[in-house]
Amino acid sequence: MAHRGWKRDGFTPAKKAKAIEALGTCGNVTDAARVAGVSDTTFYRHLRKDSDFARLCDLARAKAAQPLETLAWQRATEGAPETVIRGGEVVQIKVKPSDAMMRLLLQASNPKKYGRLSRGGASRRQIEKALRKRIEAEVRVEVEEKMRGPRRDVRTVFEQITARLEQIEAEQAAEAEAARRAAEGEGPAAA
Repeated sequence: MAHRGWKRDGFTPAKKAKAIEALGTCGNVTDAARVAGVSDTTFYRHLRKDSDFARLCDLARAKAAQPLETLAWQRATEGAPETVIRGGEVVQIKVKPSDAMMRLLLQASNPKKYGRLSRGGASRRQIEKALRKRIEAEVRVEVEEKMRGPRRDVRTVFEQITARLEQIEAEQAAEAEAARRAAEGEGPAAA
């Protein structure tokens, strides 16, 4: 007789039905798995391997998302009540539509036209990482240039080195002359 997966991990068809019902209510896999009495790892494994179960879970998630989407649409178009308090008393209750909620709904409905949500595009951390690399490269070039000093051509450097060598030779010649005079007894006063 063929072995059925549910006997091995305890995720029976009855538990699957219970999990799908809970997923349709809460929209959260961890909570749905807890209600069904299985681990979320088992839930995800069956989600990957059982296409019928995956299809039913997608429908349950869509069912759980409908009230949230309706509420988001209402907040974006009609607005949410906002209480204005002055001097400890309620002065006014304004109903203010949410521009941010409208932007999110537009981005979700047409990402090509209104831009992507963070799931489809780069996350803030990815953008910061890329910018950091570019900024570090630019700063590194600036620091290296400052450490090297102003750029000089080869001729100028050669002339500076030659002048310094001539200065050292003149100092050595003067020291040798002073040593010779001291040896002959002339001394600095005799000269």
